[in-house]
Amino acid sequence: MFRELVELGKRLQGEGKLPPPGFYPYAEPIRWVVHFSPGEAELREASLDWARPYSGRTSGLEAHLLADEGAYALGVDPGPKGQEKHRLFLELLDKFLGWKGLRDPNLRQAVGELLPLLRSGRLQGHPLFPRVRPKDWVSFVPEWGPLAGQHLFQHPEAQAFWQEELAERSAPGAKGNKRAVLGECAVCGASPVRLVGKIPLGVRLAGTKPLHSFNASAFPSFQGGAEPEKQAPLGLCFPCGDTATRAFNYLVDHPLHRLDLVRERESRDSLANQTALFWLKAPGPLEVGGEAWGEEDLLRNLAQVLAGKGEGEAPPPALGQLEALLRLPWRPKEAGLTLEAYAFYLAVVSPNVGRVAVREWIATSLAQLQKHLASFLEGLRVVGPWGQPPRVPSLGEVLEALGSENPNLVRGLLRTAYLGQSPPKGLWQTALDRLRNPRLWNPDRGDWERRRSLWPLVAALKLGLFHGREEAKEMATLSADRNTPAYLCGRLLAVLEEAQLRASNFKINQTLVDRFYGAASLAPASTFGPLLRQATTAHFPEVGQEVSKLAEEILTRLAQAGGFPKVLSLPEQAEFALGFYA
Repeated sequence: MFRELVELGKRLQGEGKLPPPGFYPYAEPIRWVVHFSPGEAELREASLDWARPYSGRTSGLEAHLLADEGAYALGVDPGPKGQEKHRLFLELLDKFLGWKGLRDPNLRQAVGELLPLLRSGRLQGHPLFPRVRPKDWVSFVPEWGPLAGQHLFQHPEAQAFWQEELAERSAPGAKGNKRAVLGECAVCGASPVRLVGKIPLGVRLAGTKPLHSFNASAFPSFQGGAEPEKQAPLGLCFPCGDTATRAFNYLVDHPLHRLDLVRERESRDSLANQTALFWLKAPGPLEVGGEAWGEEDLLRNLAQVLAGKGEGEAPPPALGQLEALLRLPWRPKEAGLTLEAYAFYLAVVSPNVGRVAVREWIATSLAQLQKHLASFLEGLRVVGPWGQPPRVPSLGEVLEALGSENPNLVRGLLRTAYLGQSPPKGLWQTALDRLRNPRLWNPDRGDWERRRSLWPLVAALKLGLFHGREEAKEMATLSADRNTPAYLCGRLLAVLEEAQLRASNFKINQTLVDRFYGAASLAPASTFGPLLRQATTAHFPEVGQEVSKLAEEILTRLAQAGGFPKVLSLPEQAEFALGFYA
């Protein structure tokens, strides 16, 4: 996952959507710019919302290179801490001048002029200096030579130094006792490089937390020694760790790349919350059915599988479009590429104490994804509870109807959808437990939110029974030719209830389904005898031959199939529910 996040971050950086490693947007703009040349300096007001050096500084004292708060950059805070902040800023400039990677003579000259200017205190006599507050951000721009008009902190060599500085500051160990741990980066393969103990930039999910830390020594996959300061969960260099974090935050901030699968209403940082982050790797344009499709349009359709419930009984509009897209041929527009070079990535993450927990990681090619999603959607397709045309509920609807926060169930359904794996084992039990609530079956009772879950619950049962099988298409509606005992028992119970309703002119407070659905779906042999006797004497004579003939036909098929089963297994209970529903 880290490797793909880093690749995404590099691509976004190349597209101008992310700043370089070690830089991050701030809420406060750069409010002051020092324009200087040899022997001269001028302070100008500004409002620049640019990404700047970032070290994760909170209450501790740490200077940033060539752009920082006024207390650091200009020493505007007269207190002891202000003097220390300014001293750290000047020391960092000295360190930069002594850095072996500083090869641009123009940059060296500019910083060389800036240092004595700041040490002399000449800027304090500028008429605008009293207006600079300690928290105001300040940047520096030379006004002579090849770098005239350029903010020095944006120079490539300044950025490279800042990344090395952050790698040094991010080493394992307490502040003032840092120890360099050298090794191979697990992502880029660079070796030997400094490996980070804690990435300064935190990921934003529910609050800000580190993406990787070494506060739990039981889980490290990289060991630099026995001491805690030499341990880290992953052998990451700073650029890779920081790039992965910035890419993660980009996904979190963009609705196109994020969907909440499970949300705990009372606690945003609960481990029960599960958020899906997803993106595509598309090395070139794609043609779907002969038409060009952009990456965002394709991703928007692929993500509809995860979407939650729509308004009323309407399906998510793009899900039907996705079904049509999956039936069309997909091919790269550029010669020499195949669908195997295109990939879909999905991570399910949850907030946790001190860090972010990764619940699931899925990586698959578009060639495989097209096949697996088509099978998944066909498995979910089922007729509506009151005669509506067959449709596919989204995974979000199914999860909401199941009412389960079991992470294994969520992960299992995602693997079924995107990897083609078998549906999770807990799917039947969870759906069947919900379906034993009589309010779901009766359209005249119960609140709308409960009854609307009937459709996705039955779809979940059908998925568990027929995913990847030829019967999936046939079982989307009533299958009059299906002769399995469980399915026939479910159909028979529906006929008996219809006879009862018609005999009472639909004026009845409690139907036989309200009283006997649970027993009939578990032990048909001991339940249907009394129900059939009651229907024969009290209901069939009142409703004519249509209903009674249908019951006789089902009973004949049931006898040919071996009669009423004594007990039904979980898969048979699911088929019973499907027969009753259809």
